[in-house]
Amino acid sequence: MAKLSNILIGSALAIGGGYLIYKIANTAAEVKAFYDQLSINIKPRTIKLDGSILSPLKAKLIITIDVEFINPTKTSISFQKPYVVLKYKGSELTRSKTSSDIVTIAAEGASRIQGITFEIPLGDINTITMLTDMIQTAGSGVFVDRNAGLTTNVTTVFRALTNNVMTKLLPQLEVSLLIYVGETPISYNQKLG
Repeated sequence: MAKLSNILIGSALAIGGGYLIYKIANTAAEVKAFYDQLSINIKPRTIKLDGSILSPLKAKLIITIDVEFINPTKTSISFQKPYVVLKYKGSELTRSKTSSDIVTIAAEGASRIQGITFEIPLGDINTITMLTDMIQTAGSGVFVDRNAGLTTNVTTVFRALTNNVMTKLLPQLEVSLLIYVGETPISYNQKLG
């Protein structure tokens, strides 16, 4: 009787272990298919200047984007809302706030995260340096004296950031995001313009 019991327990463990290995392999294949076929569209929504010329060091540039995920696989996928970084020439300008929200994309469906907002404070010397370079690259005709003081340059940049110039800044920016599907990291980079 003990032998029969051991055989039954051993068989149950083998079947359960085999099923577990099958599920792990199947999940890994689904994640790989999702990774290989995932389509991400990043769309700039708004860019605006928040602040006053009277206190330019407290001003900030606010950029809002939407991110759409398209899942062409036959499996529904869920992951934590991605961590998004806004870059200029490979250098980080700012990053989105972290979130514990879960994004679910139905099989052969799409999901959109709306209103990912970035705030770029103008009172930071590194930010002003990058924005100065961006404004001059955009061909705004604005000259920013790199030897002038921070307040002078922030005021000049603040005045240079008209709607027309801000729109020209977007194509110079890159969005980098990272999502985890299970334990698999998926990174993605795309220019905004």
